[in-house]
Amino acid sequence: MSLFLYKPHVTGPEGAVTTPDVFIDRVHVDGALRPLGLLTSNAWQQAPKDDTGRAGYALVALGGGALIAPVLALASGPLVVARAAWRFSSLSGHADRVTLNGAPLSTFGPPADTIAAAGGTDDALPRGYMLIRTAPGNTTEALLHDPERDRSLSHRVTLEPMETDRWGDARPRPRYSVGPTQKDVTHYI
Repeated sequence: MSLFLYKPHVTGPEGAVTTPDVFIDRVHVDGALRPLGLLTSNAWQQAPKDDTGRAGYALVALGGGALIAPVLALASGPLVVARAAWRFSSLSGHADRVTLNGAPLSTFGPPADTIAAAGGTDDALPRGYMLIRTAPGNTTEALLHDPERDRSLSHRVTLEPMETDRWGDARPRPRYSVGPTQKDVTHYI
């Protein structure tokens, strides 16, 4: 069985932070089931030169109610979920005023509808689920803003072109260690 270990930093309404370990075994993006291997929290991604990203929010199943976190869905496949999150229940009563990159969450599908479509109720999701809703557009940053409590969660992904060689001309010559000594070895590859 494949699992993704999500380790969010959950900020409560009073500012206290908890860091639960959450196992994810199902991920849905805009209602479609996606491979679990695409999930990551690594905000530095190698990508094709013309890769694009869509901002979104993720609803994550957790005991005591769902979490909400910013996420970026890259066209090349990776789903990069932020490690910063809020309890969705802390948005009850004003979730319609919470924005993603300046637009209300209801623009992309109200969170309550997303939860209900997955078989959940209120702010409870089936165990192991992560539901992602994305916005149209091309961006490498997702910003959730809660105007009621004047707080924000920001998530930025840096895309490094796959063609980039970090070493450039300074790449070290191949060397092998043999016992306590080292010597240069000719490569035939």
